[in-house]
Amino acid sequence: MSNILEKIVINKKNIIISIISLILIIFVIILISKIYVYVRDNVDVSNAIHGVIIEENVVFYRSPKESKWRDIRNFDLGEYVNVLETKIDKEGKEWYKVKAKDRVGYVLKEKVDNFKFSEENKRVLMSDVSKFNIIYKHFNNSGEYAAFLLNSNMNYAYIRIGGRGYGEEGNFYTDPNYKMFIEACEYLRLPYGFYYIDEAITTQELDEEVEFVKKILDENKSNLCVLPLVIDVENHDGEGRADEIWEERASLVSELINKFKEKNIETLIYSNAKTANEYLYSIDSKFWIAYYTLENKIPDYWYTDTEEEAVQNVELMNKIVAWQFTETGAGKEIEKNVDASLVDNNYFKKFVK
Repeated sequence: MSNILEKIVINKKNIIISIISLILIIFVIILISKIYVYVRDNVDVSNAIHGVIIEENVVFYRSPKESKWRDIRNFDLGEYVNVLETKIDKEGKEWYKVKAKDRVGYVLKEKVDNFKFSEENKRVLMSDVSKFNIIYKHFNNSGEYAAFLLNSNMNYAYIRIGGRGYGEEGNFYTDPNYKMFIEACEYLRLPYGFYYIDEAITTQELDEEVEFVKKILDENKSNLCVLPLVIDVENHDGEGRADEIWEERASLVSELINKFKEKNIETLIYSNAKTANEYLYSIDSKFWIAYYTLENKIPDYWYTDTEEEAVQNVELMNKIVAWQFTETGAGKEIEKNVDASLVDNNYFKKFVK
């Protein structure tokens, strides 16, 4: 009887030892697996390419192979990924090894893009944005804007920082979404600048605008925020507080430009072609003019080749460096219902360091 009891005790001990051993083996396996994942995913991305997912529902795989058993998750349009290296599979497909947040995996190269600055001596595309692009659901976040910049081949961007209100009080306001657009440009390393709405009607108000703008510029200094400050000077169909003083406007804007110059701030005037032609053309400044072709495509010509009245103004034509040709996109080339401009790259690229 005692022998039987001893065997039972020994068996129990062996079972316990086996269970403990199994637990230890599982623990070691889990630990090794976690160490492997940590080492695999904890990679240096300081020199990685700043990639952006340019399509919806792009699959993120554990290895460079399309397989439903090897997918990690799906990417949304505009997700940021750090591109580490390129792989080619047995079928000749190109893959990017990327790090997305805390995971490393693979995505088809054609689903990812990154910004490539064009230094060619030709006209290139430029985007301009404000809170209205959020209100009208063109973009929901900085990633979606970054994907748009890549998909539309934009070389530069202008971001509205705010301005002076149209009303009698002329109160200043700051665009609530400007930092979101900055984030996209900074991630892509795309050169950008700021614009603001001018509605000053006195010299004192000019000084106020300079201080308002300079404060924002100082708070948002960057090696990528290099384009000239744009002064948006427009007729607001009788609603603007400066709409009744257009005969004086050129003098006021000239004074404003000089005040910015004293602060070492380079400027550019934005206005629609008709207003620039009637009131502003004599100002010593380069111009970004708006005239919409309604052709639903990117023009393969310059503004001077249109039939618009202002093209007869030689003085103004010699000062134009940017032409906003649409506020509704350009068909398949620019699919979002947004502003887009053609710009003289010879002029703008000199500001890029």
